[in-house]
Amino acid sequence: MKYEENVDLKKLNTYRIGGVAKYLIKPSDMEELKNTIEELIKKDIKYYILGGGSNVILPDKDFDGAIIKLDKLNAFLIKDSCVYAGSGISLNEFVKKCLDERYTNFTNLYGIPGSLGGAIIGNAGANGSEIFDDLCAVLVYDEGLIKLINKENIKYEYRNTEFKNSNVIIIGAIFKLIPGNTDISWQMIKENLEKRKNTQPLEYPSAGSVFKNPKGLSAGKLIEECNLKEKTIGGAKVSKKHANFIINENNATSYDIITLIKKIKEEVKKQKNVDLELEQVIVKWWNNAKKGS
Repeated sequence: MKYEENVDLKKLNTYRIGGVAKYLIKPSDMEELKNTIEELIKKDIKYYILGGGSNVILPDKDFDGAIIKLDKLNAFLIKDSCVYAGSGISLNEFVKKCLDERYTNFTNLYGIPGSLGGAIIGNAGANGSEIFDDLCAVLVYDEGLIKLINKENIKYEYRNTEFKNSNVIIIGAIFKLIPGNTDISWQMIKENLEKRKNTQPLEYPSAGSVFKNPKGLSAGKLIEECNLKEKTIGGAKVSKKHANFIINENNATSYDIITLIKKIKEEVKKQKNVDLELEQVIVKWWNNAKKGS
């Protein structure tokens, strides 16, 4: 089992927060992943599956365990208008590879940071599309077994699935493919990226949308109407550009971000009588295994 020691977690998440992990392991295939987890359990070493680190709030304290990254599980195989992709491939790379083969049904997802596995865990979406729209099945590692779960047997909803806060590890997934005009798709991507640049604080470390949009409402608009733009706690700040983004403006800690999240929730509840639901995942190291995006 190859591993790195004493890894700076700030380099592995988009908030750029966290301490040091004792081990970092990147299995090369499904068999090595299975063996790695069995070995860690045997040695009573805690572990955490981390994807692109784009939707998680890591703790400030060090992790006396192993971070497992599935970057090398990045297969991309097309057959009969379907594609199998490994969970370690970035979502943008997945969309690009589909477009290279002239399949356009994932165009709207381009620009979402993170891994494919993380996108599936949180049912990531943008521009009116979600990753589950054209999902057929998910390949998982579950209690020592590798299983293929059909979409109809998976509980999922807006920005949430049963895989969140479970010990099931996503290895890959099968999607249906729909051909289309890639010139139109690339033009749409260009426009969507320009819109992101103009409306989101991409120049600062963040983890994307903090809260889910309540049904029929905009979380960002609610936060803005509560005069919380630029609200600051420690090094964490509500973005001036988009109120549903918290940025790491000045060496923010996990404590700063979580405290600011609580303050936002309290004010929106008080002023608007709306309970905002967190989209990001607050990681707690004492859990034996959780999933990150």
